[in-house]
Amino acid sequence: MGKLLALLIKWRSEVLLVFLLATALALTVTQSSHQKAIWLSSSNALLGRLHAFKTSSTEYFSLKKRNQELQNDNAALRAALYQAQFEKALLDGSMRLSDSLTPYAVIPAKVVKNSVLRERNYLTLNKGTQQGVYPDMAVISDQGVVGIVEQSADNFSTVISLLHEESSINAAIKGTNYFGSLVWNGQRFDRCQLYDIPKTADIQIGDSIVTGGMSSIFAPGILIGQVSQFAIGQNSSFYTIEVSLSNNMANLSQVYVIDNRLKEERLTLESQSND
Repeated sequence: MGKLLALLIKWRSEVLLVFLLATALALTVTQSSHQKAIWLSSSNALLGRLHAFKTSSTEYFSLKKRNQELQNDNAALRAALYQAQFEKALLDGSMRLSDSLTPYAVIPAKVVKNSVLRERNYLTLNKGTQQGVYPDMAVISDQGVVGIVEQSADNFSTVISLLHEESSINAAIKGTNYFGSLVWNGQRFDRCQLYDIPKTADIQIGDSIVTGGMSSIFAPGILIGQVSQFAIGQNSSFYTIEVSLSNNMANLSQVYVIDNRLKEERLTLESQSND
């Protein structure tokens, strides 16, 4: 109490000035209807700005949660899409019935590290074995194929990017049965090359290139890019196709890891057949 009195005595002039100003303001507002209206209008405007600031601040700090919710919703929609593709294949007779009718699990993840300027480019994701991410799982984004999981720790995993000299993905011209191998020649980070498409295929600039049905990792029909140019080499029966990637590989943030739950069954069966 003594300290408070000492502080008031020390700042008595300032305290008195503030008291007199407050009193004068109160008398002015209460004695004049015009000044009272101005005061109410100004105070309401100030309260409105404070409320708007509070609302915008709350919305800003909830964006992370909302983004996570949207990503989880997208993952569920993708799983449903792949499930529908799987069931259609069963009806078409192109895939045999298995005990599992939910072959694909979709796990949302965030890219925490990425490279595009090396000969062997990788990504690091913020999901690992504790979240169900394991090697040889497909990684895609909303725009298309990203790569394949190479290694997983408890809470992180590394991904072999499409922009990797040893990357090779089964790809097809959308709407056809022509399949080939998509690789990267190490030059441009927005282009890959598609080989082994026979010259009998009808190719046009702008044709969509998608994942083929030959891979046990990727579901068929996932967008990779579009044909930007193509040519047939001398004495060759196959095209060399330049593919403009649908993903901006230098600006990846949100991705999805795809777990094909029937992969092991398929690989086991194929290995037995090869023996």
